[in-house]
Amino acid sequence: MHVINFSGKKINVRSFLSKLFLTATLISLGLFVFLPTFYLISFTFLGWDEVYREVFVNPLIGDEHWQQIKGILIFSFRIALIAVLIDILIGIPLGYILARKNFRGKDVVEDLVTLPLVIPTSAFGFATLITWTTIAGIGGFLGLGRGLVELNYVVPVVKIPFLILIVHVTLTFPYVVRIFKSKLEELNPEFEIASRSLGASVFTTFRSIVFPQALPGLFSGAVLAFARSLGETGATIIVAGVNTTASIAIVKWELEFKIAPASFLGFLLIVIASSMILPVEYFVSRERSISSLPNLTEMLKIEKYLLKFEKNVSRKLYWIKEIVSFIFIGICVILPILVVLNSVVLYWNADPYTGKIEGGVIYQLFGPANYFKSLIRATLVSLIVAAVSTYISVCIGIAAVIIIEKYRFCRAIRSLLKVPLVVPTSTLGLSMILLWGPKGLGLVNPGIWLIILTHIVFSVPVVVESTLASYEGSDVEVYEEAARSLGATPYDVAETVTLPIIKRGIFTGAILSFTHSLGETGATLIVMGRDSTVSTLVVNMVEALAIPAALFASTYLIALSLILLFAFRKISK
Repeated sequence: MHVINFSGKKINVRSFLSKLFLTATLISLGLFVFLPTFYLISFTFLGWDEVYREVFVNPLIGDEHWQQIKGILIFSFRIALIAVLIDILIGIPLGYILARKNFRGKDVVEDLVTLPLVIPTSAFGFATLITWTTIAGIGGFLGLGRGLVELNYVVPVVKIPFLILIVHVTLTFPYVVRIFKSKLEELNPEFEIASRSLGASVFTTFRSIVFPQALPGLFSGAVLAFARSLGETGATIIVAGVNTTASIAIVKWELEFKIAPASFLGFLLIVIASSMILPVEYFVSRERSISSLPNLTEMLKIEKYLLKFEKNVSRKLYWIKEIVSFIFIGICVILPILVVLNSVVLYWNADPYTGKIEGGVIYQLFGPANYFKSLIRATLVSLIVAAVSTYISVCIGIAAVIIIEKYRFCRAIRSLLKVPLVVPTSTLGLSMILLWGPKGLGLVNPGIWLIILTHIVFSVPVVVESTLASYEGSDVEVYEEAARSLGATPYDVAETVTLPIIKRGIFTGAILSFTHSLGETGATLIVMGRDSTVSTLVVNMVEALAIPAALFASTYLIALSLILLFAFRKISK
């Protein structure tokens, strides 16, 4: 035991360093992650007089802002709810296929499911816009001479704009698929085999054996998908047309200097996200409570009829669930990417429909507008932001994983870290600029450093989750105990045992953090100042109607995402 005398007192060096490490980690998490996430709550309470006056009793417009907030929240909730219902319908069969079946091209399907998580949302939103509303997309392929749907076309029954629904479903279904698949892989298949051997159909076995055990994973994935839809900004701002969601409203009001209504709406979104994710984390941690849920089919006395129906469905519709899932991936994930790539070729030299060189990619990149220079600068900013924020996030994330695993009272940190993942990024950007920017402490002006600080908030949870999954999926604790019994210091144990064993999880978290940073749009629009990133540049190009330049920038971002996804696949192997 290493002991030193300090002012006549004996101090255990190892214990002192452990406490110092714990304190430094908690301060880092509090300062860089939790404070920015929840600051908007205290800001709203401290400035409640101004918020109340501007939102509820404005001398010019009365409670118009409050009426707008209610309408925007109802609209956003309706989108998120319908998107999650579709996610579940697609995610359950697709997650089951990926967890239980081996087939040629399975790795490719898994990559396509992961792609919406790493692709920059502004690029994907523009790709979806081109695919459905222009002659260069599906309409042109079908010979219609126009886009297949109008920009503001509303789905009749659910009363939701078609394009917004498409991008929200595509960007959120991976949460349901991946978490549901992971949960299925944890389950012992022996009960399923026994059920099938006793003559139960595939659907009966799934309903009675698999689904009750996998319900926590499905519930967790659905909540993450709901919150992700509620906060989606980059793709939505491009396809929204005349519609406004909550995340877009925050960006719009902040740029119009309407801080009070923006902060109040952001406050509501943070409270909603927290009240959703924290109970779900508690519910999922107590999975045994699922077994106590009543059997509704027995209560309603329809079990025998349901068994007969499932047997007939298993015979006739067995392959439909798989076909529908693959068709969805093809239309909503693959097709927009192919359309953008094809459009770049068509528009390379000139507008293919008018023949004007002003409508070509080359002219807009290197002509008077000189978007190529802007793209290079934005790329440099994006890479610096992604690299620096990822490096800092990895350092904080590794330390957070260690204290979560070593100190029981730190277990709650893992649940709290889910909140920054689901808080709308536009809300996060507003919170950051009110905390660190000129309107707050005045320590950091809008620009590259404020972007980095903002990206750290949602990057740390990504690193922590990936690293914890690697830590808990290995026998690292056995080797750590062996090293400690041989006299190794905590630092030596971490350097020579822990980190080498969990390095795959660290690398995976770093890549996901890097790609997330490259594609983030909502928060960056608020805090970027003059330092534009590539994802925000795409939004600016679309708003300026520089469509060929936006096509090239979107293709550029998609290609970069595919390269990073390939690296992610190699590391995860």
